[in-house]
Amino acid sequence: MRPMLSFTIALLGATTLFAVQAEEVKIPKKTDVIDTSGEHWPDAGKYPVSNAPYRKTLRSVSLEDLAKRNILPLGIYQGTPQLNANLDWYQKNFYNTLAAKKVWDKGTSPQTHEFQGPITWKYVPIPQLPPPPCDQPQPTGYDAEGCRYVNSLFKDVEAKDPAKAKALREQVRRGRDVWFKGTFGNQDEPYLHFARVAGGQDKIFYPWLDTRERNQRFSKYGLINDPDCVQGDASTNYWDKCPDPHSSGVLGYRKYYADPTKDASGKVVFDPKASPYRKDELQKNMRYVIGHPCVQCHVGFNPDNPPLNPNKPTWDNLSATIGNQHIVQPLMFFQGTDPHAVVRQVLRAGRPGTIDTSLVANDFQNNPGTQNNIMDFQNRRVFEELMKDPVTGQLKKGLTQHVLKGGEDSVGDRLALIRVYVNIGMCTEECWAPHFPKPGVLFGEKSHQTPFRIKQCAAQCEPWNYADAKMEDLASFLVTGGPTYLLNAVDKDGTPGMKYIDLTKVPQGRKVFARECASCHSSKVAPENIRRDKDALARFYEGHVFGSEQFWKYEFTDAERNSPEFIAKYMQKDQQGNLRPKQFVEKEVFGQDWLGNDEPTPFNIIGTNMCRALHDNHNKGHIFEEFSSEDYKNRKSPGKVDVVLNRMVPVVGGMKIGEREITGGPGYMRNISLLSVWATAPFLHNNAIGEMPRLPDGTPDTTVKGRIKAFEESFNELLMSDDPKVNPHRPQKISTTDTDIKLALQEDQGGLIKLPVAKGRPIADFTSSNPHQPLTQKCDDRIENKGHQFGVSLSPADKMALREFLKLM
Repeated sequence: MRPMLSFTIALLGATTLFAVQAEEVKIPKKTDVIDTSGEHWPDAGKYPVSNAPYRKTLRSVSLEDLAKRNILPLGIYQGTPQLNANLDWYQKNFYNTLAAKKVWDKGTSPQTHEFQGPITWKYVPIPQLPPPPCDQPQPTGYDAEGCRYVNSLFKDVEAKDPAKAKALREQVRRGRDVWFKGTFGNQDEPYLHFARVAGGQDKIFYPWLDTRERNQRFSKYGLINDPDCVQGDASTNYWDKCPDPHSSGVLGYRKYYADPTKDASGKVVFDPKASPYRKDELQKNMRYVIGHPCVQCHVGFNPDNPPLNPNKPTWDNLSATIGNQHIVQPLMFFQGTDPHAVVRQVLRAGRPGTIDTSLVANDFQNNPGTQNNIMDFQNRRVFEELMKDPVTGQLKKGLTQHVLKGGEDSVGDRLALIRVYVNIGMCTEECWAPHFPKPGVLFGEKSHQTPFRIKQCAAQCEPWNYADAKMEDLASFLVTGGPTYLLNAVDKDGTPGMKYIDLTKVPQGRKVFARECASCHSSKVAPENIRRDKDALARFYEGHVFGSEQFWKYEFTDAERNSPEFIAKYMQKDQQGNLRPKQFVEKEVFGQDWLGNDEPTPFNIIGTNMCRALHDNHNKGHIFEEFSSEDYKNRKSPGKVDVVLNRMVPVVGGMKIGEREITGGPGYMRNISLLSVWATAPFLHNNAIGEMPRLPDGTPDTTVKGRIKAFEESFNELLMSDDPKVNPHRPQKISTTDTDIKLALQEDQGGLIKLPVAKGRPIADFTSSNPHQPLTQKCDDRIENKGHQFGVSLSPADKMALREFLKLM
């Protein structure tokens, strides 16, 4: 009964949007040079490149460095036939293929396309100009900041080989542009796909894009304004005024001209490029359609340097990879729906800063999660696992990291990255909607998922290849992101981060961490035979620096640091004769502990809400089968769970009728990194431990002081019993409906039967049940903030010391 976002056809309204007939547009061949003569930068050359230093930590790490350390290549996938046959063309048209649009065959349109129906369109790129080299003034502040970013990298390489440093910087810059601008045709997903549950295309609009909302976008929605833009007016059709023609004014939302609106006779009644403003044009998406790059979830405020006004940030206030802890996502897409709409109630289960990534590729389990905090990925553990090549079918061992919350994306970074683009709308209708179950079907093939096939996808959806050609550049950008350290922070009132930490307690906190936490939260992996022996763990981590080399001395007392034994065992002179911790002399930035071992731990040991751990989209026969390794699919079962009658069934709903064994890979959560944990509260995979502090007017508090308040309160709750019989204990959190609704029996909310659901009903009661197997709950777990009882029995002094130690990380 969970409303998912793959549904039977609903008419999208009376106007034909983005329905370009094939005879009107030339489909480019791989020998064509894409025409960019119509593109322009309104403010070209107006933004000088700053060389101001960063407070945040950046890493001068290249993919070549990773390969030398046998960390690359990850995975065995080598690209599709279409990609490999035309690599030169994709590289030459790098910026021209960051976005794309559908060209519909004659006689077809969004109105005629049925769910899981035939493909009646081709793609054309949406041209975008490449920025000038970084030794020149730039056309936007974004581009100037990109140059500042890359110019701060690879200083050591530049001293020896300037040409090589330039090439490395250019690759990182291209990757950053993919992160901020790559949409690859995904603007169609809301209008074609989400509309099927929203009640029509006219319900899919973005009222917060109205420029008159600019001064309260973050306060109301957690959205981050593009620092380059200013509030527009009638002359901009009430969109923000931006130097980038494709910026909507909100980071993570790119605008492209909609196709002309035509009447039944084919006459153009609204030309997006020329027609005067209409009051209903935003609601009907008549002038622009909106694409969604990765930064819609991942760009957030830099904790080291918070903005004076979060509705008016500068580029220096932003981090592209920390994740937006404040955004209400993906409710942003459904602002046009009625408050009583089921989809709005479903999305209420996600706290700010979380998103249920299985909403579209539905697993029928309520499991919103935080965005991955992308820091020091070069120091993550790498595992060797058996994989199946999605093009050749060959079985072969390859290296991988464990990316998603349960470690599901386990076939290398390239496919893990490109799957994210699929998940945010790329190639929806061609590549994965055909593999969803059909609403209302209870038996046969259409009653369950079938696997997404990468080879078929690339053949039928050219934007897959547009994106795939850029994943190496994107990876080169992502590995340059480092942690954000409290001791480098300065609050907006000038208060230094050091004021928020009691450094005298850090050495004791380090000892507590080594004994109680490091067996899961350190990339220096302790042998199995000592992990349950806390004294042995303490000895194993003696002398190990968990945090930054910049602040390593605070982790030890003066007596410890200065003892001859410590110096002999853990210190070493570098080539310049400086005495430094041995781990950094030997490995430089690779000596930084990632503060997580990425190993899968059974959900019943962690004890957190089980529904995320039971996520099964990567199982054999399920939608993302090709994105998980064979080792993942053959994981040992972590145990059994209760089989419970569907909670929406009157009287007997919720009754246990048996048990089932978990098989096929799910049932685990990977041990996450605690890098910058001081800045990323609330805690757990779903932000359910602690609360986000707000200012008196309701604006989320993004100051250093506010983050520390969130961290301390979340920490205190984390180290508190979740047993209601114990006092004190965590107050149980269960998301509930805030209004009465009518719930249909199938996920598209179709069918004649509508169940009344009263205000205050746990949302998990109907979001964790599979309408194609409606007798029982798919997952039965209402409480969202339980589990992770490690450290609950520590003394108050040890808890306090551990808290202060974690602030240093």
